[in-house]
Amino acid sequence: MGIAKKRRRKIVRNDREFYWCVKPDEDHYDLLHLSIVSSDKRFIVSYQLVKPNIASLTPCAHNNPYIVVMGKEFKGLNNLGHFWERFLVPEWDDNIVTPALVAEIIDWCYTTETVTPVDYNGNILYSRRTL
Repeated sequence: MGIAKKRRRKIVRNDREFYWCVKPDEDHYDLLHLSIVSSDKRFIVSYQLVKPNIASLTPCAHNNPYIVVMGKEFKGLNNLGHFWERFLVPEWDDNIVTPALVAEIIDWCYTTETVTPVDYNGNILYSRRTL
């Protein structure tokens, strides 16, 4: 079954189609999230767009920026997709969400050598290498 393309923008990276959108997350006080999904639904990630000054005003403020991996595909990690995984990410310039930012996030997910899992607040758990 395909993915819903309504209200999503398309981007092609490494000859693969991805769709992305920015939307409020009802489970997290309607804070904005960038969602990226591959056309085959194997790659699904979400990135919260909250700056520290805004985050301090909300009950779900996190310590470090992280990405939530909900799909089965992420560089070098197996056994994904059974539950969500959260990984520390670099400080991206996400004041304005552009196709360049989306491309940067996708590229990072497929090229990173080390990932650092975090909990739902962004607290570092441990570090592990990808394959």
